[in-house]
Amino acid sequence: MYRIIIPVYNAENYLTETIESLIHQTLSFKENICIHLIDDASSDNSLKICNEYKKKYPRNIIVTHFKQNRGVSEARNYGINKCKYKRNVIIGFLDSDDYLDAEALEKVQNYFLKHEDIHIAASKILLKGRQEGEHKSNWRFEEREVVDITEDYQFPQYYIGGVFLRKAAKRSVRFDKELSFWEDALALNQAIIKEGKYGLIKDAIYYYRKAEDESSLVDTSWRKKERYRAFLENGYMRLMDYSIKVKGEVIPYVQFVIANHLRLYFFPSHREAVLNTLDTQGLKDFKEGLTMVLKEISEDIINEIDTSAYIKEAMFSFKEGKRIYSLCNVVDDDVEIKYKDYVLGNISERTVKILGRTRKQGYEGWIRGRFATPLYAMKEDDYIFAERDGQRIIAEKYPCKVKKYILDKVYRNYKNAGFVINLPCSWKEARWGIHIDGTDVMLNEFSTEDILWME
Repeated sequence: MYRIIIPVYNAENYLTETIESLIHQTLSFKENICIHLIDDASSDNSLKICNEYKKKYPRNIIVTHFKQNRGVSEARNYGINKCKYKRNVIIGFLDSDDYLDAEALEKVQNYFLKHEDIHIAASKILLKGRQEGEHKSNWRFEEREVVDITEDYQFPQYYIGGVFLRKAAKRSVRFDKELSFWEDALALNQAIIKEGKYGLIKDAIYYYRKAEDESSLVDTSWRKKERYRAFLENGYMRLMDYSIKVKGEVIPYVQFVIANHLRLYFFPSHREAVLNTLDTQGLKDFKEGLTMVLKEISEDIINEIDTSAYIKEAMFSFKEGKRIYSLCNVVDDDVEIKYKDYVLGNISERTVKILGRTRKQGYEGWIRGRFATPLYAMKEDDYIFAERDGQRIIAEKYPCKVKKYILDKVYRNYKNAGFVINLPCSWKEARWGIHIDGTDVMLNEFSTEDILWME
């Protein structure tokens, strides 16, 4: 028997679709599925919709109404408490604006029959609404069916939607009502630490709806002060403390879960929200908290995070408590960018960006571009060149105002990255190169016929 927990709050626009996705599963609804609809003091027609379904399916739908809003964590905890001690029950979590593929629960059942030692399993996520397509975490489902966190520590799980629990794992998950975000990642990963493994069900599809008005907690939480220093302590550090309690150390899996999530604070898209939310003292406290957390993360783990070189450089810097700089290392006909023994990337893997043909007087018709890669900021003596059939033309410098920030500090200044170059009309195709520290590195090929005029 499945017990599906659905917290409901002002979800009248999508709730019917959510419930219907469970009623029309390939498994018999009446025989296999019980829905816990927990209305958290909705002010719209959500409770009415819940009660209408309860009348229609009185043995399969349980409706609970909170007269005062308690938050999604209390709603989920209430649902868990109602069924965590029931035998032969699988608990699943579904948000009230999301829905499951018709075969999802059958796929989950088949998975658990195949993997008797797995008590926590996650379904694959597809995006709907404001965004469409694959969720960024779906790569894991092509790599593993079972994640042993000791060996597969680079396979983090953050979301409770589409997660299924059975046996002892049902009693291991409890959400902190004081957290308004990441409460699912904290609760779920505490259970995963205890279990030591979790499952990935490739064929069970969970449809996650991105709100059209960008009003979800994920989108708005960046403008809440509690997302910063307090969260570092109540979220990241609590997960570390739990790992120490259960495993005797902050295990690599936990380090990776935290480091991979922490990098989001350094994204350019979040910078404005961070700086507008925190005052001078708040930003200082937050930076101190980042250092506190990153001191517990190994350099090996930081290097393995899939993110830009300048963000890794910033994470290394906060860990050290001082600004560190990556260095150039010439290898054959290439230049590696390194920090200690960690290769952050190779210049040959980067590309020159063509902005178009300029109309600026004195350069009219010349090609304008820049080599502004997060991996490397060109120095004054570096230069771009174009090469064809052994002939080389060196570009002239052109002002570039592009910069990359981490919070309030510049981590990449591309003032030397801009260029203009005048190529012969006979050059229909050529290849870019860059001169760094006395070394010529060949880059991407390009066609001059495809270059448009700049506006």
